[in-house]
Amino acid sequence: MPKVSAEYKEEKRNHILESALKCFSEKGYQATIIDDIVKDSNISKGAIYNYFASKEEIYLQLLKKRTDEFFEDMEQENASLTSASRKLENLFKRWKKQELKEDDQQTMRVYIEFWLYGSRQDDLRTILAARYNRFIEYIVKIIIEGQESGEIKKELDPQNISRIFWALRDGNVLHYSFLGEEEQYRIAWDTIEEMFLSYVITK
Repeated sequence: MPKVSAEYKEEKRNHILESALKCFSEKGYQATIIDDIVKDSNISKGAIYNYFASKEEIYLQLLKKRTDEFFEDMEQENASLTSASRKLENLFKRWKKQELKEDDQQTMRVYIEFWLYGSRQDDLRTILAARYNRFIEYIVKIIIEGQESGEIKKELDPQNISRIFWALRDGNVLHYSFLGEEEQYRIAWDTIEEMFLSYVITK
């Protein structure tokens, strides 16, 4: 039997993930079955199960990939920034400059659908909570850095402020995923940035 290279395996794995995301976006997470991914990817069911144990694992790997890419990008972009306020501004800039493609609305719906689906299962809720806390701690770190430098109000609770930030972010995503109003989505980001920064930054 010919030996399969690590590069080939990674390409095949990514191809399955791309097909799965397309299927999830078109049909929704719960309505999608492995046969849909088989059809779209043109990869046999047995081959798919060689890479992923279940549909849940496929989605979790998609989520992990996007999450890791986010933190890698932010780490690279923030490397040259020396102030906490600039790092917060850069975070807003990331979403404000986001090019919303045709399937982004469906992708956001799948994210929310899986979030609710996972909230009813202890094992998935644990995984999703760990991901959420990773984002919270990212903001907490910036807030504390800003408080130590005097840029951010010292009386604010970093955990509370970080949770408020992500609540605003998720709320805007939820509205866009349902309504699909791109202009309003971007206007809301401008307003969220203005409100959040004016509240946390020392004047």
